[in-house]
Amino acid sequence: MTESTVVSQGVGSSPRKVASSKKPEKGGGRAKKTERHNMRLYPADSQFLVYWADQYGMDQTEFLITAMRHFVKWKNQDYDLPTAEIQRLNQMVDAVENLVVSTNHLEKSVVNGFDAMLGIIRGDNYLIEEEDGELS
Repeated sequence: MTESTVVSQGVGSSPRKVASSKKPEKGGGRAKKTERHNMRLYPADSQFLVYWADQYGMDQTEFLITAMRHFVKWKNQDYDLPTAEIQRLNQMVDAVENLVVSTNHLEKSVVNGFDAMLGIIRGDNYLIEEEDGELS
């Protein structure tokens, strides 16, 4: 007796059913949670896989699964930023905030300067008022 398994062919494709030659286990045991995939690699890629799996202390299957999940998260832009990138981003945000403050101060200086010049032109300036000789 053969079971049929639903296999997805990739993103955007419809699933297809594949006949499996596994026999059901006796005694109502649990089904296997793993699925076997075969792939062919160039010799250089195979050496690359063996080298990096050893570097991270993983077996090759575990390394491939981790690399696949990491790649999908990276493509979906669902990853944490490294510390250096966070620091640089914070530095740029601080620089923009400093520019905003500087622009506000410059705006106040220009407005006050024009107000003073208009006051002088109109003759409203306290510096050119006539004195009557009394201290106020």
